[in-house]
Amino acid sequence: MKEIRFLLVLIAILLTIAGCGDQTSGSGGSGPVTIRGLVSDDRGPVPYAPIEATDEDGRLKATAAAGEDGHFEITIPATATYPLLLVAKLPNGKQLSAVVTSNQVAEQDISPYTDLVVKTARQLGGLTPGNIARAAGAAINMRPSQGGKRSSTGFKGDLTKQYGGWH
Repeated sequence: MKEIRFLLVLIAILLTIAGCGDQTSGSGGSGPVTIRGLVSDDRGPVPYAPIEATDEDGRLKATAAAGEDGHFEITIPATATYPLLLVAKLPNGKQLSAVVTSNQVAEQDISPYTDLVVKTARQLGGLTPGNIARAAGAAINMRPSQGGKRSSTGFKGDLTKQYGGWH
């Protein structure tokens, strides 16, 4: 089952690279978007982590906080421009990030894997759809492979929408 998820991620990445359409603008007047997810680190869910949503220029668009179980819900205004960064501040002073590429995303976890995607995409030249797709592929390849503990936790959400969609 896990291998099927990863296959779907790779298909979605390839569709993004092929250019299925521009989903980097604001939501076009369709109203605010609520994104749900889980903040987790290497040890599991992170309770009460403050979360900020910012645009590429660092302008704050929304804030939220994870609950006791690490789950969060953040509402992004209709005027937001994508991609957006979701940044969770952990109790140990570290931060984890995730990128949201369009207003079609309803679920997005924040984890070490999503943080790796953001950092890698920036090293590749910025948060463009192509760089995000390549970074996501690299993060998938860096998953632990021993002991059957491979996980797609950092890629929760509707991957058909997050990485370009099947449209």
